[in-house]
Amino acid sequence: MPIKHTSERDVIERHLRHFVKQFETMGARITMLAQSLGVPLRTPSDIEAALQCDGARDQGREARMREELRALLVLRYHTFEQLAYNVDVGPQAARDILLSANDRLLCKGFPAEAPGMNLRPFFDGIED
Repeated sequence: MPIKHTSERDVIERHLRHFVKQFETMGARITMLAQSLGVPLRTPSDIEAALQCDGARDQGREARMREELRALLVLRYHTFEQLAYNVDVGPQAARDILLSANDRLLCKGFPAEAPGMNLRPFFDGIED
């Protein structure tokens, strides 16, 4: 059986598609949860409020949804930050990956003003 050699370019493209898909999936779920919960996520203070909410006033399903929303917000930010500060990726490529995922959501009908679609808070503090 012949061995298929994978070029470095193919590997990079596969990783790029993987990260775009991951950010797209996280973004879609964040937006749907935020809309269901009535959480705006438009400004850094909105995001901070969502992260600080302890869910004590919520019961059952809503509490689980708030917990999932907080976890996804943290995961998305942490993943973006890791890519931005990775010497092999860098801040510009991390931005491009996140914006590409966001563009895919817009093409699928997610409104630009929907909660979680404002990506500016990700770019604050990340230097080129």
